[in-house]
Amino acid sequence: MSDARIRTVAVVGHGIAAWSTAAALKKRVPGLAVALVPIAAFRPGFVDLTGAAAPSIGDFHRDIGLAETDVVVRTGAAFRLGTRFTGWSGDGSDYVHAYGPAGQPIERVSFAPLWMRDGGDAPFDAFSPGAALARAGRFVPAGGAVPGGYAHGLHLDPPTYARFIESYARHLGVVVTAAPFVEALVAERRVSRLRLADASELTADLYVDATNAAGALIGALDGAWQDWSRWLPCDHVVLNRARPDADLAPVDEVTTLPTGWRATADLPTHRQTIDVQAGRGADASGTNVTFRNGRRPHAWIGNVVAVGEAHSVIEPLEAAPLHLLHAQIDRLVATLPDRSFAAVELAHYNRVTNEEADRLRDFVIMHYATSDRPEPFWRAVREVPPPDLLAETLALFRERGRLPIRDGESFDRDSWHAVLFGQGVQPRRVDVLAHAVDPTQARAAMDAFRRRLAAAVATAPLHRDYLAGLRIGA
Repeated sequence: MSDARIRTVAVVGHGIAAWSTAAALKKRVPGLAVALVPIAAFRPGFVDLTGAAAPSIGDFHRDIGLAETDVVVRTGAAFRLGTRFTGWSGDGSDYVHAYGPAGQPIERVSFAPLWMRDGGDAPFDAFSPGAALARAGRFVPAGGAVPGGYAHGLHLDPPTYARFIESYARHLGVVVTAAPFVEALVAERRVSRLRLADASELTADLYVDATNAAGALIGALDGAWQDWSRWLPCDHVVLNRARPDADLAPVDEVTTLPTGWRATADLPTHRQTIDVQAGRGADASGTNVTFRNGRRPHAWIGNVVAVGEAHSVIEPLEAAPLHLLHAQIDRLVATLPDRSFAAVELAHYNRVTNEEADRLRDFVIMHYATSDRPEPFWRAVREVPPPDLLAETLALFRERGRLPIRDGESFDRDSWHAVLFGQGVQPRRVDVLAHAVDPTQARAAMDAFRRRLAAAVATAPLHRDYLAGLRIGA
């Protein structure tokens, strides 16, 4: 049997998507030669501009041999337990979507239907360990004294993190071409070679398009685009930096604007503010970026695979862009074909990658579809019928609180519960399984859990102190 393994890979681009992909391929695929080809007219993507990262970033770092403490200390990152949403309902209330479950099962019955019936006046996130820590400005990794389960991501400073991941990729043996990319030469739905600015050419077995929304390689093979703007109408971002808040909250705060939303996140060195709106807002200062929510119909064509925003662009709510990038990198490594690029393998890769992008899109749309803000922008976006699977999910939830978890879901039921209950969506009926638990017993168990949670959170270190301890111990 002939050896048709992929031996050489050219990754085009030089932002976080490109360096992360190059590092993962070099670290995880034995004997692979990886070259990074920078692009002169590089346009940064959301992963290069916004620093919110979901818990999946921990898996990515472990997979490529990086310790979390080293990443945090060397890049000046902070920990991120989730997102605090303010003003997404018309009454101006807030809630925290923290990673991990709220409450605990009672008599083997899950917590959510019991809270619907017996939670009283306590909001759903009052039973979430991650939310309790976030509201108190405290942080400690899960698995210690704080009861219940939770997880954490990171708040990154993108420019610093980009330099860090570049240095690590170079350390692993990723080489960089002397001249930047100019164009891809295409023949028979494949890239035959790359032309560089010094008139030299580069060939590889596999080409990775990490040029963000430009899609410089994948777009040369298929220029089609699926537009999501009818559900996600925001198309403009303004980014600003300011002095950090002394409290250093381990959560980003997302508040509504008349035509979009604003996210703030605090790192030890600065506060980052991101305005995401439909059209340019009143404040045109800072870094201005336009974008289109949507995706390409295929992530992999022939010998070209697109990662990150070269395949799908989704606004940075819920740390979506970096999470999607890491999921795609992991899938690329885990399902790498050989040089025959069998149609069945590429079709499977495309189906799974598209499903994942669409399910993450639906989770983000759900925030808009369930907000009852009164402004014209919010009313208009609510009136657009959601994608079919999201419409079914919302209908099932509104009927009896049930949530179908579909292939490709990035967020589990805990996250769906956190946002739907936080936004005031209440089912018409309670799940019949809840009736197996006596209401008095359920309320007593809930009260006891909240007391244990409050006591444990009070002893956890402040987030800023925990970070300072890591720097001292490094």
